[in-house]
Amino acid sequence: MTSLAPVGALALLLPGFALCLAAAGPPRLSCWFVEEAGGGVGVMPSSVTQRRALLLLRGARGGRPETEPELPPDLEPGMVFDIADPAGALHRVPLPAGGHPKEGELPSCEINAYTPQEAHVPWAAGLTPEHRSPLGLGGPWFISSIQAPARGYGVSAVLKSEEAATSQQPAVTMATAVLSVFSRTPHLHSRLGRDVLLDCGFTAPPGPFSVEWRYQYRGAGRVVLAYDGVSGRAHVAEEGAQLFLEEGWAGADTNVSLRLSRVGVRHEGTYICTIYLPHLHAQQALELRITEPPVVMLRPDPLSVAPGAPAELVCEISGYYPLDVTVSWLRRGPGEAGGDLLEYVTETWESGHRRGPDGTYSLSSFARLAPVQPRDHGATYSCHVTHTALATPARRSAQLRVAGATAPSLEDAIGMFLAAFLLYGLFRLLGNKVCPSGAEEKSKKSE
Repeated sequence: MTSLAPVGALALLLPGFALCLAAAGPPRLSCWFVEEAGGGVGVMPSSVTQRRALLLLRGARGGRPETEPELPPDLEPGMVFDIADPAGALHRVPLPAGGHPKEGELPSCEINAYTPQEAHVPWAAGLTPEHRSPLGLGGPWFISSIQAPARGYGVSAVLKSEEAATSQQPAVTMATAVLSVFSRTPHLHSRLGRDVLLDCGFTAPPGPFSVEWRYQYRGAGRVVLAYDGVSGRAHVAEEGAQLFLEEGWAGADTNVSLRLSRVGVRHEGTYICTIYLPHLHAQQALELRITEPPVVMLRPDPLSVAPGAPAELVCEISGYYPLDVTVSWLRRGPGEAGGDLLEYVTETWESGHRRGPDGTYSLSSFARLAPVQPRDHGATYSCHVTHTALATPARRSAQLRVAGATAPSLEDAIGMFLAAFLLYGLFRLLGNKVCPSGAEEKSKKSE
């Protein structure tokens, strides 16, 4: 996979939490250290606390730096994490290039305590055949999650503290990124029937690993694909799901992206890419949204109405997803005088949404016209449809023709003359066959 260039040193601001950056120091990222208390497996924690933290993102650890970074004085001891990231997955976080980032440009960052343990899924059982944690894992361990969906990147990293590493400032926790799982497509949108690539990769020391892709939507979930790296086979693989497995060399990325063929509405939801190492695992969530623009049809077209008669227009909107759609009706007056005058049609109503076999929706919108007058001839009625899959509203229009309001046009006159001429010829031909001429009758008598 193509790697991204490491980001430069930038200053970040959180509400009420200002961080200053020394020009020669490593990139900094403001974060929250989150601790949960109480609860248990499958039970919500009884309390959650958050403390301000700071991540210092370095490359490979090159010994003690010549100058220690200047740290904010309001951070609690141990809440500064000096992280060595030899593979560079954390350095790829796209930080805003400026001292005053816009809303949504700042990545979200959370760090938690982490406990190494063996995985309890069949496709990762071969990673820890001894079924016990080795004593050499040491600790403490942490896991950080940095998400920048607006800028197309997200990463989760398992961090191991370095007890042997020392810092001149006791408030700093030295750690190394052991396993990083990242995605360059945290948010995706797709039309129906297309192939979608869910990007996921990881960096880790050389060794066995397993991959799991899980789908979740509205509280329900299932495993889409599971790969056992020890046996080299897939335990689970849904139809239309394909794993792109490309193992990297030491320190390089390993590609474990998932391709979904011909996606439909049923594919919309959250996809979780989980990487299992012996006693470690990390995951990255990706959101897939399906959008399909509506097909809009207006009838009747042409719109021909007798003077004094009411009329109805129907706007058929079909094949759209998601559900939200807005319909409005507009009338433009006839002629040059009323050509720029737009007004809303007030007497309108809609049917309920109808769900199609492919999961898309459709509805019908109706507009009732007041009894028309000859002066309304040439007015234009338009149905305007807005939807999230449309860059601009879709519009369908019909021009009102009031019978007898104007003399026939030249084209209409020529058409009527040709029709009359053809009918005259047809009647003459039929008349000759039914009623023979006098000469024909005399010849028949003489015979």
